[in-house]
Amino acid sequence: MSLSIFGDKKILPNDEMLGEALSELKNHWDSIKKHIENTYDKISGEWKYYSKSSGWTFVIKSGKRTLVYLIPTEECIKASFVFGEKAVEAAQKADLPEAILKRLLESKAYVEGRSIMVDVENDNHIDIVKKLLKIKTDN
Repeated sequence: MSLSIFGDKKILPNDEMLGEALSELKNHWDSIKKHIENTYDKISGEWKYYSKSSGWTFVIKSGKRTLVYLIPTEECIKASFVFGEKAVEAAQKADLPEAILKRLLESKAYVEGRSIMVDVENDNHIDIVKKLLKIKTDN
């Protein structure tokens, strides 16, 4: 079973399928996308299938730079970020929940950076995603 609710590589998800699968969480998905479109330049998004274990992921970019990976799951929307060292340093100075910062600092550092995944289930989580997006784009 894949992390994403869309696990079949042969079926490219669309907005109608997303609405049916996410139900009331679709409003949170749309809120994140709208915020990104209204805040950042040269926005594009596309569904990517990385592996059987992850399933379909929606990747949002600003130009060539990846901002966030959105993964629809059974329980929530997972927003995944990769932070370089400058962004990790900025996150330590930002007003982020302690649990989020702890997860970021404890994640393995790769060449491309450290990853952090946030479960989005309510408006407070959307605010965290917005803060992480700002840190990512500013650094």
